[in-house]
Amino acid sequence: MVEKKNIFTLCFICLATSLFTIDMGIITISFSEIENFFSTTKSVTSWVLTVFSISSAIGIISLGFMSKLFGRKKIYTLGILGFSFFSGLCGLSNSIEQLLICRFFQGYFGSGLIALSQAFVIDIFSKENRSKAISAWTFGLLAGPVVGPLLGGYLIEYFNWRFIFFINLPLGLFAFFGLSYFLKGDKIIPTTNINYLSFIFLSISVACFQIFLDRGELEDWFQSEFIIFLIALSFIALVFFILTNFNSKVSLFSYSLFKDNYFAGGIVFAFLFGFILIPPFILIPIYLTEIQKFPIYFVGFILSLSGLGGMIATLFTSKIILYIGNVKTMLLGLFIYIAANLEIVYWNSDISTNQIIINSLYRGISISTYYVALANITYTTLPNNLRTEGASLFQFLRTIGTGVSIAIFITLLNRYYLINFEDLRSYLDYSNIGLSQYTNIDNFLSNDKIIILQEIQYQSKVKSFLSDFFVLSLSPLIFLPFFMFFKKKN
Repeated sequence: MVEKKNIFTLCFICLATSLFTIDMGIITISFSEIENFFSTTKSVTSWVLTVFSISSAIGIISLGFMSKLFGRKKIYTLGILGFSFFSGLCGLSNSIEQLLICRFFQGYFGSGLIALSQAFVIDIFSKENRSKAISAWTFGLLAGPVVGPLLGGYLIEYFNWRFIFFINLPLGLFAFFGLSYFLKGDKIIPTTNINYLSFIFLSISVACFQIFLDRGELEDWFQSEFIIFLIALSFIALVFFILTNFNSKVSLFSYSLFKDNYFAGGIVFAFLFGFILIPPFILIPIYLTEIQKFPIYFVGFILSLSGLGGMIATLFTSKIILYIGNVKTMLLGLFIYIAANLEIVYWNSDISTNQIIINSLYRGISISTYYVALANITYTTLPNNLRTEGASLFQFLRTIGTGVSIAIFITLLNRYYLINFEDLRSYLDYSNIGLSQYTNIDNFLSNDKIIILQEIQYQSKVKSFLSDFFVLSLSPLIFLPFFMFFKKKN
């Protein structure tokens, strides 16, 4: 009976987790619709994602002490309810300002949907069944990349952008009532030992850093006084966080967390997970729409296949862990991921659709294989009383990794394009005798010159895209030395 109840609980946890990831997968599809509806610019509309990222990060670092004050179950179920409620308000927004405010609270309440759900799954199931449970939970986690693009495209095509938020309300309420009934409550131990000052300084630092990452490319990075101010304020707030945290008897995150080698290694690789997870979901659509000229509905289909591959992998990853262990399973996942991205480096305009589909599938398999083993090994030796803080810190580092990677790879993509464009354009001058034989150099607006210019733009996009994926494919290699954290103690 207990095991059956745990399975029901896991199902509702997976539903709640998928709400957050579906929202993340669906929102980018709707940017142009929101931009047109409110008559704003892309720069303004991108704040819809930025404020969500900021509030989610702040919410994650508050989960530890909020759970101590009010109980983990209460914070989790209230988070689901708040996320659903503010999703509905997002859909009802009549101005971009209202939407941004609602998105902030939606992100804050939704911060526990992944972090706390992971902690619950680890606590509910024994070590023997934990890898299977985490695989099932990862199935829900990867629902976003599968369902998000497809659902978003459908809702916008046949309804409007408001329904991408309305869809969260009934599903969220269903998960809320299910978990209120099935999820076991926890004891609340009254405490006043909360380092609020450290939380405030870290929140300021994280918020400024997140805006720095999200807005940096739009503001031309350090050419902008606003960006310089943000990174300076983030650094100063971080220094004050360190001073207030380590000079206090009460730490925002327990020092015992960092004494556990497996957990310390786990949060490093959580950062890597965030770093490698999102870039393909941003770069592949650019390639498919701007280079392959695929229609948007087919782009959503291909993106969903990557998530589908990850969901398929959850069905057998626990068995792989059983045979070769967590570390080797992580390495297997990273090896497949590197292979998938290196394959893309050799793509050209003649690449077949089948090859793109297969690549998406096994990249998804690689991510899931890596993540299930990572989540399993991170909490192997971590005491039960530290798992909520541990899961919060784990997801916090994952969020930071995602923000850093998006900033890096979008910047590289744009920089590579400019470099490649200027390099190829340098051939369009009088010194290129071969070119002058086929074009009228004196007439800049001639059709043949325009065709050549368009071809240069096209080839620059291709080269910049392939260069970005080459860097992405090598990035996991930097983290290989950190596997020493998982070395067994004698």
